[in-house]
Amino acid sequence: MKDADLRRIVAEVTREVTARADRGAKPAAHANDARRGGRAVVTTTGKNQRGIVAKIAQAIADAGGDIVDISQTLVSDYFTMIIIVDTGALSVPFAEFKARLERTLTGAGAECLVMHEDVVNALQRI
Repeated sequence: MKDADLRRIVAEVTREVTARADRGAKPAAHANDARRGGRAVVTTTGKNQRGIVAKIAQAIADAGGDIVDISQTLVSDYFTMIIIVDTGALSVPFAEFKARLERTLTGAGAECLVMHEDVVNALQRI
């Protein structure tokens, strides 16, 4: 599969899942899935700085998200953080939630990738 084809598929899956999340559609239930709503996977990388975790946690809380799992690794002056967010009670559409987190972290000099859990799962099946 060519890179361009993969990018196109990822873009299509992302658009569809985001549109469904914005419409309030619930993802298909899995047998072991006890979550009360959708989830997002937030991956952050950048140069370590004081307050970066607090900034992202505050942005998530301000949008109505709930951190259900977090993992952070610090190597020298650089960090990587993966956060699983329950988005079932978001006060904004998923696209706005994603934009807020990206703005918060870009302003802090870090990179941020926010994907609906269904996008992550769909990408694993490709």
